[in-house]
Amino acid sequence: MSEPTDLPFQDDERRPESIYEGERPVEKHADRSGDDPAPRQGDREATGGGSTPGTTRLGQLSEPEETETDVLAARVTGPEDHEGMTRLWRATMDLPHWWFVAVGDAGSESPAAAQIDGQMMLLTFTSAERARHFAVQNEMVAPDEDLRAIALTPRELVDSSPTYADAGIAGLMFDPHLSGYFIPTDQLPVVWDAVHTASDDPGTSGPQNAS
Repeated sequence: MSEPTDLPFQDDERRPESIYEGERPVEKHADRSGDDPAPRQGDREATGGGSTPGTTRLGQLSEPEETETDVLAARVTGPEDHEGMTRLWRATMDLPHWWFVAVGDAGSESPAAAQIDGQMMLLTFTSAERARHFAVQNEMVAPDEDLRAIALTPRELVDSSPTYADAGIAGLMFDPHLSGYFIPTDQLPVVWDAVHTASDDPGTSGPQNAS
């Protein structure tokens, strides 16, 4: 896990772009037994009742309220804080969906990625509201525009991690304009297994390092 980072793109002309040239990586079909189905484009409930399919309309933009992951990320004292990281990654991986700003042509959208500290990262958000807040803040959409977003379950990302790694994605950065913690792509399955093992066995300390 990283320390919270400075806001990417602040005072910078760059904007997040997909590295997939309009093609989203093929996802392996995860066993979703027990998982909630991910909202899909055109799902009115998932898109906040917006009038445009595949978008979210969250009303007036406001600063996102502090969440459990913000608090847990701020409490992690460093790479040796195994218990703190276990709590953070358990909360993150227990979220029903991870959200991404969609880029590319309609029907072939991919999650927005950006160069951060010399590495290509998927810009990952813990809620649709936070994805929209980031997009407006970085002038990717206007405050009165709808946001095209992609919602995937954590399990889908874990199972697709080799595909993303092959595409040059070094990691996922969560809420980059807020808490800004990240996980290397190749550590997704390791941490997933560790936090679920820790959930089953209270005596297990969980992941040793997620950075």
